[in-house]
Amino acid sequence: MRTLRDWLRELRNRRVVAAVGLYAAVAWGGTEFLSFVMNAYGFPPWSLAMLASLLIAGFPVAMLLAWHFDLTLDGFRPTEPISAKGKSTILLAVLIFIGGSAGLFHVFAPNVAVDVAVTGANERVEAPQNSIAVLPFVNMSGDATQEYFSDGISEELLHRLAQVSELHVAARTSAFHFKNKNIAMADIAAQLGVRSVLEGSVRKAGNTIRVTAQLINASDGFHIWSMTYDRQSGDIFAIQDEIATQVVDALKVTLLGGEHARLNRHPTANLAAYDAYLLGRQKTVRRTSATLQQAVEHFSAAIRLDPGYALAYVGLADAYGLLGRYGALDNSEILANATPAVERALQLDDRLGEAYASLGKIRWLQRDLSGAEQAYKRALELTPNYARAYQDYGTLLKWGFARMEEAAAMNQMALVLDPLSTPNNMAVVEDYLEMGRFEEALSGCKRIIEIDPDYPRAYAVIADVYWEVFGQLDEGVRWLHKALDLDPGNPDHARWLGMIYLDLGDPVAGEHWMQETMRLAPTQLDSKWSAASLARYTRGPEEIAAVARALLEVSPGNRLALILLRNDDYRAGNIDAALQRFRKAYPDLVDGEDPQVNGTNWGIAIEVANVLIKVGERERADKLLHKALLAIGSAPRLGYKGFGISDAEVYALLGDKEKALSTLATAVQEGWRSQWWTNTEKNDNLASLHDEPLYQAIIGDIQSQMAEQLARVREWEANGELASIPKLSD
Repeated sequence: MRTLRDWLRELRNRRVVAAVGLYAAVAWGGTEFLSFVMNAYGFPPWSLAMLASLLIAGFPVAMLLAWHFDLTLDGFRPTEPISAKGKSTILLAVLIFIGGSAGLFHVFAPNVAVDVAVTGANERVEAPQNSIAVLPFVNMSGDATQEYFSDGISEELLHRLAQVSELHVAARTSAFHFKNKNIAMADIAAQLGVRSVLEGSVRKAGNTIRVTAQLINASDGFHIWSMTYDRQSGDIFAIQDEIATQVVDALKVTLLGGEHARLNRHPTANLAAYDAYLLGRQKTVRRTSATLQQAVEHFSAAIRLDPGYALAYVGLADAYGLLGRYGALDNSEILANATPAVERALQLDDRLGEAYASLGKIRWLQRDLSGAEQAYKRALELTPNYARAYQDYGTLLKWGFARMEEAAAMNQMALVLDPLSTPNNMAVVEDYLEMGRFEEALSGCKRIIEIDPDYPRAYAVIADVYWEVFGQLDEGVRWLHKALDLDPGNPDHARWLGMIYLDLGDPVAGEHWMQETMRLAPTQLDSKWSAASLARYTRGPEEIAAVARALLEVSPGNRLALILLRNDDYRAGNIDAALQRFRKAYPDLVDGEDPQVNGTNWGIAIEVANVLIKVGERERADKLLHKALLAIGSAPRLGYKGFGISDAEVYALLGDKEKALSTLATAVQEGWRSQWWTNTEKNDNLASLHDEPLYQAIIGDIQSQMAEQLARVREWEANGELASIPKLSD
């Protein structure tokens, strides 16, 4: 029997012990370095955990290689054959492998757990060395109407400092979150991820102005620099020059290239134009249809007062762009108003990063995706601290190029720069929705409401999750009413509310809100879609066909329009007309040799298959259906990007009733209810199931649930929690 000394000698001869030490040292050092890099560049929390797991899994592999091979000057050579005695040491080696792996786990796992806990909470990562937040200057004028002026000084200083490439500047939205809040400076800095804070006050009386400014070291609360300026109002631009220069000097930041000129550049010399611009910025921040229209008026006034005010043109373009999402403008109206404003801004200043970010949105609306990407890259090159450009670029990458990982990285970068921005947090919420992580999306929305209780989109997204994911339509109604209270001019909120009421079985309320959508945005595509959807629920065949034709005129290839017109053709016995309409819109799916079905067209492929079956092209139809099944295989079932009951439709068209019924039952059990009545009772793809007892039982169960939920909505209306339709119509 060999002694312990013999075992250790064998391990030493084979250099296994040395390999253990070398592997642990390299793994430890590499993890420390990579954890720093990952945190600095905003890698998701699971990245470091995955790295540690790979290192732990690789440990026994490295030990086995050390047992069997020696590293020499001539490269790797097999270890001398093991003697009969030496074979007994294998058991000890295995124990070392196991023990070493456990040791590595204990070395790395605590660090990983801390990193995940920290970065998962979006806080407490070490702030960059030259990092600063500009808090809103306090209005000391005794006149609340002057609030925009003190806020504007802070915004202008932030804008100037953001031009300096060596500075990490917290974005406006996050910095202004702390306005009028009594929070310790160290806590503010920690939440914003900065090391220094610029704060101050403004007192304006007639033509006299006093501005005080203090640059504070957040870690100890001591002043790095402070100054008071007593000047005439017209000197406000010179004051901003001096403050920005003093801050850069105090932080010992090196100005590169043309940064010194940009730091002291005056966007306008007209104080009245500056006032109007600041009022426009103040209104834009609220992001409701009403305040955005007011912003347009203020920016237009600034331009009239100073036609050379480049930033005012950018503000005007951005307000029009946002009215497309929060108001009642369609894409053609946005382009008609925003394009000349952006072009004029760039004529006046071709190094204005904000203008290139606005140009990116214009190019995207023009369907010039490459031009949009180039514009966003130029925006970030000129203004590396512009959080909104990161977020908009991320949206382009996601929806324009389907480059999801890059999009998520851009959204994360925007959040690092502006962690308390509601739009940036919403972009991350939408990433969660895309991935089917609905509980996290709900938590994210509630976090947004904590940041800004008046942000309507958070309430609307919560409503959508309750409607499309959890099947709790009554809760969807409650949350959408909150969104409408905050932003009554937003047609999307009315449209969603109308759809939910129709799903609940209340056609009167459903029609009220769908008509409200059409009133608010009569030219938008969504209004035409709303008219078609409403007709599908409440109108006869002729009117359904009429609104479907109107929808198809403004949206060629629209799936809903093609379905409604196909059904009308079937009713009239004119199947060939339906086939020709689909052939015109989607020739590859109808006639292509090898039709491509993917994540963007699987829905229409199912509808094409329906027509092909009717005209006797069964083989081609089945090919499309099987490809559609593959395309939806990795997508979530629920949510606005989910496939709903499309798998049941495919199986029904393939003739597999049993599979179709089981998948339909699964979808309903999981929470699917979105547009349930039209997608079942009015769905020709499921026609073969309509007489099946199980199908009828499923539909009956949904109807019972909807009746219960509608009764709760009626209770809320009766006790005043929700406004009823008659009150809203008065």
